[in-house]
Amino acid sequence: MNTAEPDQTDRRRHESLNIINALRRGTVPADGLERVVVGLDLEEGVIGRQLDYVAEGGGDLKFIRGDYGSGKTFFVARALEIAGNKGFATAHVFVSPSAPLSKPKALYQQICANLRTSEAEHALKTIVDNWLFAVEERLISAGRGGEGDSTLEAATEKEIETALAGISKKNTALAAALRSYYRANNAGDFPTAQAAIGWIAAEPNVGRDFKQRAGIKGEVDDTTAFLFLLGLVEIIHGAGYRGLAIAIDELETTQGLQRNQRERSYQTLARIIDALDGGRMPHCYFLFTGTPAFFDSS
Repeated sequence: MNTAEPDQTDRRRHESLNIINALRRGTVPADGLERVVVGLDLEEGVIGRQLDYVAEGGGDLKFIRGDYGSGKTFFVARALEIAGNKGFATAHVFVSPSAPLSKPKALYQQICANLRTSEAEHALKTIVDNWLFAVEERLISAGRGGEGDSTLEAATEKEIETALAGISKKNTALAAALRSYYRANNAGDFPTAQAAIGWIAAEPNVGRDFKQRAGIKGEVDDTTAFLFLLGLVEIIHGAGYRGLAIAIDELETTQGLQRNQRERSYQTLARIIDALDGGRMPHCYFLFTGTPAFFDSS
């Protein structure tokens, strides 16, 4: 008995109800924006071409300027939907007191917490699993072990280091955490595997004992957060996605910060732009939104 069609109908009905409820409340629906979007053909074309460039190994960005209530959040949500349809992982982050642009670690935390793919929300674990599976499949194809073979496990652990060579030269912690996750997963030690994912996501509640067991030195902080983001993008692309599209919404929140925090926020923004334009963030796309007051003041 084929249940695909009823399942598809149920998903369509659920999506329709979500759209109706969101429009009633004046919020942005989680999915199905292509069904209600009107008059953005030109803008969607620009976003699509930028994403195609990023998928080929470039890095790019777009600033969205508009008054409160002008539809900026709807537009970036639609842009992320386009990205998802093109095979990107996505993350939608709102600048706020808990995620200020002045603190790269907080920004990285929010990106990890809001990662989404076509298969899953909160998708960091799914992405890491897909990446490790791709590594194993590549090694099996090269005749370096079979499924469940200790030779394959050893080769995979070595490949983790090789795949992140550029990152590991500057900071070995990400590769160490991934090795710990891989070993724990294979051993059925799911609490340790979950702790490894939590540490990679810079979650604050991962205990010191995990770091000792994993042989990790240091942590994700404001100094290393961009390095971890670069590693995350490499993992995303290696897992078979075309890249990572990130929306940073409500930049105008920065204006309410103290002067030194505002300056650090602008430095973070400049660092992202320089990295994208300098070719140091391949397969990465940023969307930023702000009110005219933000752009006029900065």
